[in-house]
Amino acid sequence: MTSRLLPSRFRNEAATGTIDQTKADIATLIQQYKKVIVWENKCIGFDKERPQSTIHLPCHRWQALLTVYKHLLNEHEQFVYMSRMPSASAAIRDFLRNYEMLNRMWRYGIYSPLEILRQSLPGSLVHMLHFIDHVSSTLNRILVFDPALEVILYEQLGDVTRYRMAVERQDRKHWAGISRYWYRKAADRNPNIGRIQHSLAVLSHSDALQKLFYLTKAFVCVQPLDGSRATIDIFFNHWKGLALQRHSMATHFVVAHSVLLTDGSGEQLETLTNDFMSLLPMYIQRPSSRNQHEVYIMSCNIASVLGYGTPVYPHLADLFSKKQSSGTANESASAMEKEDAIRLTFQALSVLLRYSNFPNAIPGIHISLAFLWRVSFHRSVMESLEATVPWQAVTEFLNSLFSHNTAFSRIQDEKFPIGEYETAPQLPEDFLIRGQVWSQFYYPDNFFKDISGYGVSIDEMDSEEVVRRHRCLWLGVQIAKVSWHYLGRDLFEGKGRGTDLSYSLVAG
Repeated sequence: MTSRLLPSRFRNEAATGTIDQTKADIATLIQQYKKVIVWENKCIGFDKERPQSTIHLPCHRWQALLTVYKHLLNEHEQFVYMSRMPSASAAIRDFLRNYEMLNRMWRYGIYSPLEILRQSLPGSLVHMLHFIDHVSSTLNRILVFDPALEVILYEQLGDVTRYRMAVERQDRKHWAGISRYWYRKAADRNPNIGRIQHSLAVLSHSDALQKLFYLTKAFVCVQPLDGSRATIDIFFNHWKGLALQRHSMATHFVVAHSVLLTDGSGEQLETLTNDFMSLLPMYIQRPSSRNQHEVYIMSCNIASVLGYGTPVYPHLADLFSKKQSSGTANESASAMEKEDAIRLTFQALSVLLRYSNFPNAIPGIHISLAFLWRVSFHRSVMESLEATVPWQAVTEFLNSLFSHNTAFSRIQDEKFPIGEYETAPQLPEDFLIRGQVWSQFYYPDNFFKDISGYGVSIDEMDSEEVVRRHRCLWLGVQIAKVSWHYLGRDLFEGKGRGTDLSYSLVAG
């Protein structure tokens, strides 16, 4: 954590400032910072000296204890108001971020007392609920005062609400929904943070595929979460014993990933994979669904190909942070050593392609093509995958997408396909894969910002089916353009119809 010492630059500015108002603002902020430090030290001191058990504290002792933490929260709140006033200079406004004031408020003023209260349940229940209400009110006031702090405040509101969810047994679903609401808002503002995806995974109680999706996404975000293995181990331990009891696609898929993650038995993985593949077709053929399970499946598989955030992962993160590289296969041999993961991924894609006449399959195919497009810019990675990719099936799928209203100008252009009104509508799966390290550079700048002109409702333009079809065709063309080995360079050349893409996508 950043040093809590008062920055000398601010002391000097307060003493030598040439503008009276600036001098006054800095001097006031310094005094408020000193108050924060005083109350932080009191809370830190209590945390070190408190008795091992506070379960039997009388009511007045709880009240006195929480008053100290509330006072610290109040001093932090006042500091925010002073440092983030519209009239404050840039240096003053940056102080909050540079000295991690909101993180310190959370660590010393919120998390620490909540843990004391949690460990003292059930005797501390009334005091815990009261303190949670107080904290939520404080965070909401700060959020209203300065919406620019929304990402960290949304996450903190989600965390606080999770504490309430844990103690409000009768209203658990209600509070879980509110906590999920805050985390999703935080993820919308910054999808790159794996920690937030992990929090969403914790709240995905009833949907095993969704939970595994968020857990694995946390590993492969641009800012991955290092410590999420404990949660995923608990999750896998719950499902391992159910693999044979519940003959379901989701169960076999989850346990297969458990084996992959722990480098388990190859024979066991083969059995689980075969069972999963045999059950997947029937699942794809269910009535059209918005639950995005096929997207979850392919996203989890991609995470397995990328090693689930193993020690080689930082190299891949660095690789995908560049739009293109021209290295050799040796660069990523260790990163791509999980042949079982690669085989599972593209066997699943083959099944989706085989049943692509069912709407549920297309979103999963779409994100798979997006992944292949990103990989095609990195020869070292593509050479590890290309022999397993079902190129012929990809070709047949893309050829099946042509229709009388195919906009060839969209799919041949190097730019991301946009609609008739110069807008790029968002698909449901876009929100699921954004923030993952491999999906960087797929979307145009401001694609997820309504103020840019993007984000127009699909109903206002093309249907979701048409948008997704053009995306897939566009990705096919782009893959052909940056081919390495299996991908040729022939493009579309028909007038009003497409030529056979097998010459573009299949070797020989």
